[in-house]
Amino acid sequence: MNFNLGSRARYGDRDEPSLSDDDMDGSKSDEENGKHLQNVLNLCGKSSGLMATMTTFRSTLQTNKKAECDEGDDEVGVSRGREWGQIEPLTLQVLGEALAEQQPQLTPLTHANASHTCAHVTSLSLQFKGLGSLDFLWMMGQLTTLELSNNSLTSTRGLEKLTHLVWLDLSFNQIRRIIGLQSLRKLEVLALHNNCVERLERGALQPLASLQVLTLSKNNIGDINDVGSLRQLGQLASLSLAHNPLCDARYPAYVLAHLPNLAYLDHRRVTPEDHAKATDQYRSEVSGVALQEAKVLQQEEEEALTRGAQEEHRQAGVLALNDGSLFVRMFRGDKDMGVLLQLPGAHALMTKYRDQFNAVCVRVFNAGLDHEVQRQEELQLLHAALNAAKNDADAHARGVVRRLEADVKAVVAAGRELRAAEEASIGDDQEAHEARLAKSLALQEQFEDTLGEATHELLDAEVTLADQIKDVVDRGREELGALVGSFLEEATTELQEGRRLAYTFYCRLRELTSKVRPDDLTRGASPTPPSGEEGGQLSQVDEGAGVPEGRGMDEERAARVFEGADTLAAALAGIHDRHLALIDSREADLRHHLKQWLKDTLQGIARVEWSRHRSRVEEITTLLARQRQLLYDALPTMHDQ
Repeated sequence: MNFNLGSRARYGDRDEPSLSDDDMDGSKSDEENGKHLQNVLNLCGKSSGLMATMTTFRSTLQTNKKAECDEGDDEVGVSRGREWGQIEPLTLQVLGEALAEQQPQLTPLTHANASHTCAHVTSLSLQFKGLGSLDFLWMMGQLTTLELSNNSLTSTRGLEKLTHLVWLDLSFNQIRRIIGLQSLRKLEVLALHNNCVERLERGALQPLASLQVLTLSKNNIGDINDVGSLRQLGQLASLSLAHNPLCDARYPAYVLAHLPNLAYLDHRRVTPEDHAKATDQYRSEVSGVALQEAKVLQQEEEEALTRGAQEEHRQAGVLALNDGSLFVRMFRGDKDMGVLLQLPGAHALMTKYRDQFNAVCVRVFNAGLDHEVQRQEELQLLHAALNAAKNDADAHARGVVRRLEADVKAVVAAGRELRAAEEASIGDDQEAHEARLAKSLALQEQFEDTLGEATHELLDAEVTLADQIKDVVDRGREELGALVGSFLEEATTELQEGRRLAYTFYCRLRELTSKVRPDDLTRGASPTPPSGEEGGQLSQVDEGAGVPEGRGMDEERAARVFEGADTLAAALAGIHDRHLALIDSREADLRHHLKQWLKDTLQGIARVEWSRHRSRVEEITTLLARQRQLLYDALPTMHDQ
């Protein structure tokens, strides 16, 4: 491909025990990790201080919490029943009052300015507000500290947009499940004590890679094995699980054995001796958990690789052409074929048909991957050519702007001198005044000429660039279209071979049926099934073709299939037609996918370049207006002419 752009020739948590002084006495090992532990202590202290504002409402809440939790998951409070992205008037009022108290410098909150105003809030406390949902937090993406304790929340849903959140207090609510926290990767402190959480589900907290302090005391967590779900939190140093059903005699040692990095458990300092003792007690169990985690991790990695490969195949349009699934689909649910496969020699015929047809599909699959590589390489060349043209145009435009700014600077300097002289004069020298006025007019004319030349040159360069980009895109359309067409032609040829194989299978199968008498088919005799590798390879096809279980074949269906020549011919023709229809459908899917890819790709490039073109014209217009204003400011008398 040759684009010939100039010389370029190619896409060139309070109720918890507090820390005592004794707790702060560390060992030598603690001193070595003093900085890290002090950081955790500070976080715990901050958490305890902010979560120690309990009143009579707290005792009332504690008395009624379990009953409230058992009533269900319906959301209650001032945000009840609202949809995502909406703000109920009462919620807006509550939020506005909180912001007015805590952020008095902000504009009073209204529906019209809610998104803009909330976007500047980084810290917010909404305690005792009766909130039942968090559907208004979508517009507060810059929050780093958020306190939502003592509300009526039943779910953590709605926190997805708070990606900058570092400190989050959800204590004293009615939350039963921890969900929607996957995006809070910067979160360091999470308070969920005094809630209704029943399980620590795997994956719910796993994405919180920065989490250091987690309080889950006074919940309904009953399975101690759920502690294992916290093993993935590598930074977790302080954990509170006290007053949960799981807290039996073995609880402290079990937790320490499974979470070897903990420095505090239930806000009490953990010593290395505590960890060593717990590890010895639960060594075998922890080893089993670690082994299982390794297996799960390996499985997840394999699944990720599989998904990645499938996505590559989907982009190339050849998904599932290399696994024999198209051939299996040809016989799936075909009970007539299940009868015919019992004929002597039918399995050998099927084996040959399968191997040859799957080979055709694999050739199309491999060709598709090769062509996808070529298409992406050509697309990269296209983008390279576009970038080269735009870089050249940008360099030229920068030169024009530098010259314009230099000329304008000289004119503005002269204008300021005239203005200074005019302001210094008493006004009785009419001749000098007229000379200065004439010079001002001359400067204005000079400026307009300079501005006009720069305008013409910049706009002309932009139009030229737009033409070059159009030419590059058109040539890219030709090259990419040729590649797509070449592959589609190759795929059509291969799939035509698949149709020929389907017809050959139909003819051979008809020959087999012509040699069998119907009486032989209803005596319960069954041919010896294939064994070994051949049987394993055909089992999936046999099941898909509806072969009945047990000895022999379905006599009633066999009799119906072989009832007469017309019935048998119709059954065979139906089998053949279904095979051809599936091949045609797969070819049509491939063709549609690649043509749509080509269309979407080129339209995407065109949209980007059109947006760039409009933006550049606006920049030129803004630049010229700014330069003209500079001169008007230098020559205020020009307004009097």
